[in-house]
Formats: sequence, C-alpha cells, structure tokens
Amino acid sequence: MKIRLAFLVGLLASLWCAVASAQTHKPFPGTTSDSRTIRMQESVDELYAAGNFQRALFIYKKDLAPQGDKYAQYMVGYMYLHAQGVEQDKAKALAWYRLAAERGESALQPPQRELIKIMSPAEVAHANTILVELRDSIGDMKLITDLIKQDLSILRQRTGSRVTRSDYSGPMIILKPTGGTMGPNYYHDVRVRLEVRLNYLETRVEISDLAFQIDDESLRRLQEQAKSELAALDQQ
Repeated sequence: MKIRLAFLVGLLASLWCAVASAQTHKPFPGTTSDSRTIRMQESVDELYAAGNFQRALFIYKKDLAPQGDKYAQYMVGYMYLHAQGVEQDKAKALAWYRLAAERGESALQPPQRELIKIMSPAEVAHANTILVELRDSIGDMKLITDLIKQDLSILRQRTGSRVTRSDYSGPMIILKPTGGTMGPNYYHDVRVRLEVRLNYLETRVEISDLAFQIDDESLRRLQEQAKSELAALDQQ
C-alpha cells in the first residue's frame, strides 16, 4: 500500500515493515483482500495522516482488525497509547500490541516491553484479560477455525450438477444448488485452501509469555471432521 509505506515516517514506518515482513515470512491463510478492503486500508491511512483520529480508529478497530489485519491491530494499540481519538488506556494498548504480534514477529516485541516498563502490575494483568477476550473474538485461532468451518460447509454442499452446454466448447461448469455457477476447479481450490488452513492450525504460533485457554477438544474434532471430508473426496 503506497500510503502505508509513506505516511508514517520513522517509528510507524518501521513497525509496518515488521508486520509486513512477518506476514510474508509466515503468511496467514485467510481471505484475500478484495478491492473494497484495499480501498479502506488506503483511505484510513489518509484519515490518520490528516489527524481525523476518531474516524481512523473506528475503521482500524471495527472494520480491519477483525479481518486479521495486523497493521490495523497495531494501530489500535498505538492510538490507545497516545490518546489519539480516544482516552489513553495503556492496558488496551498493550493488549492490542500483543494481538498484532501473535504471528511471532520478534520486531513487534520491543514496543510491548517498553510499554510494560511504564505500567503497573495491575494494568498488565488487565491487559492480559483484554487480550484473552480479543483472541477469543478476532485472534488468528478464531479466524482460522471459522474459515475451516466455512470450507467444510462448502465441501458438504458439493451436490451441484455438472453440465456442458451444447453450444459451449470450454471446460465443464458446476451449477450451484442455490443457483449461479462456479469454475471447474472450484472444489479442488477449496480443498487445497482447507489443507493449507489445517496445516496452519496444527503448526500455530502462540504468544510465548501468556497461557491461554484453548478448547483443544473442539479443535481436535474440527481437524478430524476436515480430514474425514478430505478423505471422502479421495474416494469419489
């Protein structure tokens, strides 16, 4: 994003580079940003650069952060720390910083350590509580499990008809049971995507300095369901 690479010189620019580096090194298999999301990312950075902090914070927090946008999550923390568009709240700032760093990028750790130095033990404990809530609602584990469930739902509905029109010389078209069409590789692409997401789930990176409650039994059942669905595809 050209604006993202230009408008925050110094600290924010270096932190954006760190986030971008982390996601390039270990890409999160989420959804691909559509044109609307890309436009939103560009416009929110313009709003921030213009000093329209309240509107920028709303978009970072409500629109982009829930999609797993780590830069947006970092910016929410930064704005809480520096009272930009919101009252200063160091506990919330630390929680959002840690959420932004959950993919294991070491370059995002120093801001957390510096912030902790000026926080009381009670504030740090409160930040940990906030972080658990954030991860439960928009953390990578929540996002990836929701996406796996969506993939499974698609594969379980693969009863659409396969037809070739008499006047059509191209590849076979799959007709959705609910109407509309999909390309001939649609289910193959969903399967590949599901396998990538399962692998990410099995090799997930945890935040090292906190112990979170994760429902391992539910994750195990989800993994078994997904693998069973993939095995069924092999037998068709």
